[in-house]
Amino acid sequence: MTMLHPGLRDSWAEYEKTVGAEAAEDVERFKAAIYRERFPHLFPPPLFDGAFVAELTADAQSLLRLLYSLPDRIFDGNVAAWMEFQGLPGDERDLLSSLLSERNLLVARQFARPDFLLTAEGPRLVEVNVSAPLGGLNTHDPYVRQFRRSGYHDHLLRAGFPVSAPDMTSVWGAALRQFARVRPETGRPVLYEAIANPEDINSGRTAFEQLVGENGYDYANGLVQSLDVTDAGVFLDGRRIHAIFTMYTWKEAREFVPPALTRALADADAAGLVDFVAPPTYALFDHKSNLELLSSPEFAGFFSEPERRLIRRYVPETFRLTAANAERVVGEKDRLVLKPASEYGGRGILFGDQMSPGEWAGAVRAAVASGEGHVCQERLAELWRYPGPDGREYHVVLGPLVFAGEYGGTLVRWTDVESRNLLINVRNGAEAGALLSA
Repeated sequence: MTMLHPGLRDSWAEYEKTVGAEAAEDVERFKAAIYRERFPHLFPPPLFDGAFVAELTADAQSLLRLLYSLPDRIFDGNVAAWMEFQGLPGDERDLLSSLLSERNLLVARQFARPDFLLTAEGPRLVEVNVSAPLGGLNTHDPYVRQFRRSGYHDHLLRAGFPVSAPDMTSVWGAALRQFARVRPETGRPVLYEAIANPEDINSGRTAFEQLVGENGYDYANGLVQSLDVTDAGVFLDGRRIHAIFTMYTWKEAREFVPPALTRALADADAAGLVDFVAPPTYALFDHKSNLELLSSPEFAGFFSEPERRLIRRYVPETFRLTAANAERVVGEKDRLVLKPASEYGGRGILFGDQMSPGEWAGAVRAAVASGEGHVCQERLAELWRYPGPDGREYHVVLGPLVFAGEYGGTLVRWTDVESRNLLINVRNGAEAGALLSA
């Protein structure tokens, strides 16, 4: 599979030959312009082949449609049975059950980012993020816009290679407008970026404020716990809030947000007093055990042959860790990765082949005993290596952003092969950018 554009593999070297020291200055200008604390960006970026990008993003949309079909396709619409399969504890099932509605399930599916690890055989789907606060919202458009201001971009245009990326801002805004209803009689509505953890770092939010503003909202932010939910609407210090964007994860919601507040916000949404973006019903689609439903032979009969081919191409074997299969997992150490089923940011992921037999056995048994859901996933050993223009090689993860079923751009993360960092996540030191194709 040709992933990089074949005519641009040496384009940065040619640019350096053409402009000399100005190329290094181009790099410094770029990084200074999009600097975010503890959020490194790599420049120049890899330039992907347009046909590869079109195929990957179309297949990502198809895989998401399969994911969204699971409760009806496999459980005949019985969400309680789906939650039981996922192993959710009783208190979580109670909260999510109280929030089930056609609108809440729709909003839950509006924002997604499947993550594909690039291997020697092509992209493989390692997880699917379904939630409002997706990584990439603060990265994609600032990266693309600054790239278009670079001398390297001008060089590529002069050489006859226009480089493209979607306008994420407009695609995200179109998805938001599909279900946004609440507006003031005059002026612009206010969107409140809500965080849950009082220690959350407010870094990079300028880009999100711009995203919100370009889509017709005034912006405010703060703790979700600071909101006042009344029969007249939702307020912050007397200021009416028309939309609430939950910039916190399901794990953070469970830890910091009282269930009564979540229910109150959902009730206010149902009453048309606020647009709640998004109620935690997304957690049902975000759970990593869903990949077992896609990849396990036990459920293959629920899919057509073309669907099974798509699944086999992209989805590695994934299954829930249970007390019944724990000893088998212990014995298959070198071929498996252990993952918390509803964590994020690479937290808690363990690679069996990087651990001693005793460490692996202890981790597996501790995961079972914890009562928190875990999955095991096939270890993808032959990772693709991007030959960077700095002489280093990188492992790469592509995360297409899909809003209301439409492709809105791709978050790219890469990490130096020599670092031996297998968690290609910014939290773990990976560098980030946007996918650019020619």
